[in-house]
Order: sequence, then C-alpha cells, then structure tokens
Amino acid sequence: MLPYIGSGAYCYANSSAMLLETIGEKVSPAVLEVLSGVGIGATWHEEQKVIYFGQVIPDRGVSHALELLGFRWTERSGDAESEPPLEELRRDLEHGPVLLGPLDMGYLTYNPNAAYLGGADHFVLAYEMDEQTIYLHDPAGFPFVSLPLAQFVLAWKAEKIFDRLFSYHYWTAPKRVGSPSEEEQAAKALRLFQGIYQESASAKPNPSVLYGKEAILRVVKRIEEEGGLSPAEIGHLSYFAFQLGARRAIDFAVFFSKHAPELAVIKEKQAKQFGRCHTLIVEKNEQELANAMCVLADIEEEFRQVVCAK
Repeated sequence: MLPYIGSGAYCYANSSAMLLETIGEKVSPAVLEVLSGVGIGATWHEEQKVIYFGQVIPDRGVSHALELLGFRWTERSGDAESEPPLEELRRDLEHGPVLLGPLDMGYLTYNPNAAYLGGADHFVLAYEMDEQTIYLHDPAGFPFVSLPLAQFVLAWKAEKIFDRLFSYHYWTAPKRVGSPSEEEQAAKALRLFQGIYQESASAKPNPSVLYGKEAILRVVKRIEEEGGLSPAEIGHLSYFAFQLGARRAIDFAVFFSKHAPELAVIKEKQAKQFGRCHTLIVEKNEQELANAMCVLADIEEEFRQVVCAK
C-alpha cells in the first residue's frame, strides 16, 4: 500500500487538527477524516445534478470524529433568520480558537477565486476578532488572513449551501475525556459506518436523493442516456470529487490496515479507481468514464456489504 501525502480538500479535517493542536493534541487530519464518516457511501442530489462521495455532511462529521477520539467540546449554531451571534463568538474567542463552518466560500474574499466558489462549503480556524475584522487560518492555503465582519457574516450564514444543517455554526474548547486505543477507534468507526449505511437503507424512497451504488450509477446514466454531463457536473468531478474520493479512500485503507485488513484492501482498490475516474474525466473520455464508474459503483457496494456484515 502506498499512502498519499500532499494537498487536497481536507478543510474540516485540517481545521479540526489545528483546533486540537491548540490544546497540545496532535491528531492526523487523515485520521480525523476517516473518523468523521463523511467519506462513507455516496449521495446523488437530483435537483442539483450533483454527486458527493459520502452520506454524512461535515456539519455532523467533525463531531463524530471528536467523539470517537475521546473529546468533549462546545458546539454552537444559530438560525439563518436570527442575528449572527457575534458577541457569543467574541467571548469564546477570548478563551481560544474556534472551528467555523460551514462557510460559503463565495464570500471569503481573501481567496482570489472566491467569485467562482459561491455556494461551496468550507471550514476554517478563527483565532482572533476585533470590532471590524475576524482573523483566520484557512487550510486551503491561506494562513493568517483576515476578513471584514460584514463579509464574514454573509459567509457564516451559509444561506446558499443547499445541504447545510446550520447557520452560524462552530466548535470550540475541546477537552480530552477518554483515550481510546487504535483498536477501539477502529471498532467505533465501524459502528458509525454501519449506522450511516443503515440510515440510508431505511430512508423512505425518494427519487430526488439516491445513495451508494445507485447514486454512482445515476452519473453513468447521465453520461450514457441523457446527453452527457453538464459543464457544472464536469467541473465538480474534475476539480473536487474524484481527487477527494481517492485521497479519502487511501486514508481509510491505511487506517484499517491493521485492524480490518479486508476493508483496507477494498479501500485501496477504490482509491485507485477514483484516480482512474479523475484521469478519464480530465481527458474528456466520458464513455470510458462511464465504464470506470460502473466499477466504482461495484466497489462501493462491496465495501458496504463487508462493513454491514461485521
């Protein structure tokens, strides 16, 4: 197995690692990513014509990871229709950094690509705030940046993020209350993953949302029967989804290599298939991409069956 070390869209995992670092806890973003459960399964949203290779959104996933690692924390959120809780945030920042998200990337104007990123969710670490400005570490390559509060509030409201659970959401003040072993972490992660799959399996049938193998095959149908993928779909898959899927899968493989080697084998195979899909979509070879995604769908189903049988 060849682990991957490099850049990638691990914003909430990297921000979580930075938050834990502030209390002297060193946890790999790769482990946080796995324990979040965000990369388990796949979800197709019919109205938006978009697939995510996961079934849990980071709004929940960060909390899953912190819990499985043995931490307690403070978590706050608000209503999009209410006033942003800036004073509450200010008070919490006086005691330590906070992990903010989801934020709408379209309002993060220190990012030169912000104008093209509206509606995309993001997670950052805030470490200071004054009367006009908030100061951030953004794991997308922007340490020690600042944002006017008026702009920040628009991002923090997250109104354009279609699958958000919360507005004005953040985590702070983590504290270790347990020290689970690697074996215990793996066992708890498996129970989490089983729950994720069971939740989607028991959901009321809804043609506007598909899960797992069916979600992936819906993209194949778009290619083979509906005239091909739209520019937006191509952009999402080629700039984000496939490369993120590959990195997540190899991190899962490394995590499970000791305590669930049969899952590690499947995840390594999945990582390579994600990489093949990425290569094909950049080459604009949609027919071969459709074939490769059929294989990807079978791998996802194989992983689901093995996890649920444990």
